[in-house]
Amino acid sequence: MICGLLLLLVGLIYWQTRGFTFLNFDDGVFVSNNKHVLRGLTWENVKWSLTAGIGKDAQDADYWRPLSLLSHMLDVSLFGLNAGAHHLMSVALHALTAVALFLVLHGMTAALWRSAFVAALFAVHPLHVESVAWVAERKDVLSGLFFVLALGAYHRFAARAFRWPGYLLMLLFAALAMMSKPMLVTLPCVLLLVDLWPLNRLGTVPLKRLLLEKIPLLVMAAIVAVITLGGHGSSHDVLWARLPWYYRAGNAVLSYGIYIRQTFWPAGLSCFYPYPGINLLDPNARTSLDLGHIFLSGGALLSITAIVVWQRKKSFLPVGWLWYVGMLVPVIGLYTQAGDQAHADRYTYLAMIGLGLMIAWPIALWAGTSPARRLLAGGLAVLSIVTLTVTARKQVTHWRDSVSLWSHAVECNPEDYASLSGLGNSLVDAGRMDDAVSVYQRALKISPLITRANLVVGIHMVQTGRLQEAQVCLQRVVMAEPQTASAHSGLAYVSLCMGDFPQAVSHYQTAVGIQPDTANLCGLGNALLQSGEASEALESYQKALAADPANLDAMAGQGMACAKLGQVDLAAGCYRKVLQKNPQHLLALNNLAWLLATSRQDSVRDGAKALSLAGYALQLPGGSRPHLMHTLAAAYAETGQYDKAIQIVQQVTAIARDQGNAPLMQQCLQERMAYESGSPWRE
Repeated sequence: MICGLLLLLVGLIYWQTRGFTFLNFDDGVFVSNNKHVLRGLTWENVKWSLTAGIGKDAQDADYWRPLSLLSHMLDVSLFGLNAGAHHLMSVALHALTAVALFLVLHGMTAALWRSAFVAALFAVHPLHVESVAWVAERKDVLSGLFFVLALGAYHRFAARAFRWPGYLLMLLFAALAMMSKPMLVTLPCVLLLVDLWPLNRLGTVPLKRLLLEKIPLLVMAAIVAVITLGGHGSSHDVLWARLPWYYRAGNAVLSYGIYIRQTFWPAGLSCFYPYPGINLLDPNARTSLDLGHIFLSGGALLSITAIVVWQRKKSFLPVGWLWYVGMLVPVIGLYTQAGDQAHADRYTYLAMIGLGLMIAWPIALWAGTSPARRLLAGGLAVLSIVTLTVTARKQVTHWRDSVSLWSHAVECNPEDYASLSGLGNSLVDAGRMDDAVSVYQRALKISPLITRANLVVGIHMVQTGRLQEAQVCLQRVVMAEPQTASAHSGLAYVSLCMGDFPQAVSHYQTAVGIQPDTANLCGLGNALLQSGEASEALESYQKALAADPANLDAMAGQGMACAKLGQVDLAAGCYRKVLQKNPQHLLALNNLAWLLATSRQDSVRDGAKALSLAGYALQLPGGSRPHLMHTLAAAYAETGQYDKAIQIVQQVTAIARDQGNAPLMQQCLQERMAYESGSPWRE
């Protein structure tokens, strides 16, 4: 019945995840966009997983955890990229772990309802939502299952005379746990605690044997620790390493206190908690510790420790407390850090079992055989589990998609630039660009050095014509990550618009060197053309066409370069090819009309056709109307309609004056003089 109730509680909370999506919070990196995982479970991927995450040059894996990677591959082989199925697999593992925990605790202690309460607390606590409802955190639920199975195997081994099969089974489960998540290097210490209570082996088995039993486990833990600490790390690790030791120690004390508070009052839970009092992205930022909160947290920890020491004969108290404190040591931020969060809900997944022991057994001891006390204790236990179930079910809803997840994170920490950046990224992925830019701008006011926020806002500013603001944002990107091709191409376009052609050429050349795609090659061609380097521009356009022969912008650019080089026939041929494929291509329409109206070669000129093309171009949306009108005026002059040509040129001159476009004003003045003298314009 209890096993069935545990499964029911997990289902009530997590069944909703079948309709959830992958998140932009590591799911793409390690699952939905990981080139190895996407191939499914193959022998090649099995071999890759055994070395993934090892060494400084490792790619596609954060650290060594082959079993969790293989579980993602198995999901892909079974379900493809059906995110709901991936979620339900994690839910199933969590449910099995909760049932196994109950059975193992009951087997070790023979305490039915206390074991049931600890397992139920594990099954429904909102702090565990992150581990279960987040696909990329599969390593938690998988390592949790093998951790509990290792405890169960150890109990069976310890209850009998030494037998190799039972011992090897325990070692196997322990190895699988550590291969799922390196945090399980604490398992040997947990088994020593279990020897103290509830197995009570310290008084009956020589200490030497107990230690000898753990040597293979300690060797495995040491190997996993060395592999993990020697891994490639990330930019987050570098940022964390800049924190002074006293800040890390203070945050560790504070985090322990926060975890205890969240266990008893799980409100305001978020997928991300920023480091307090520091901006990690700013290398010159000074740390600011809230000593009041740290002393309060430290006082609480010392008080609990004092009570545990005072009541140490009740072995479940020191075992539970050391279980809780010890399992958090690898992730408390003193020696290393995975990510730039101050603490995380997922780290309490297995550590909380220790607190559960400290809650259930003292209450049962207090209740004793008194019917009234037993009834009160049972009622409070049921009430707490029901309350936690409702709270956890609500917490799960925040994980349904990336926008929902990061929106909730911003609600919890409105001034956290990382959460705002995460929300901005989610809105970009959802196609809500205006909303994303607004959120990014909020983040940049808090921390101006967020690379992707600067990149997206900068490109948006380019598109909306706010060139100086765009330049500031994109220059920040280039300073932080010089190999960002889109930032260089954005700066090149800004320089082009501002008339700084050499700078535009320089940035486009850098962008092409990083990412030689057709867009950057065409951009470089445009910049070279504006700089008067028509031959080099033609070469760039030809490279773009070689990469993509159907690229109409490159074809039109080739026409412009040919025109500059005096190869008018070739230029007209390029424009005609473009218009055959897209009759509404404005650049080709305008440039061909200009050639037909102004060319010095009689064989090329065709005033009537030029007038038709220029008039059609003006009817289409987009484009620069002054330049299109300018071409129309030349076409009217070529057909002898000078009055109309002069009238249009006057309109273009007025627009150019309002825009401050001096070169266009000067060009119009020269053309007007020609039209007034009864001569068409010749290029």
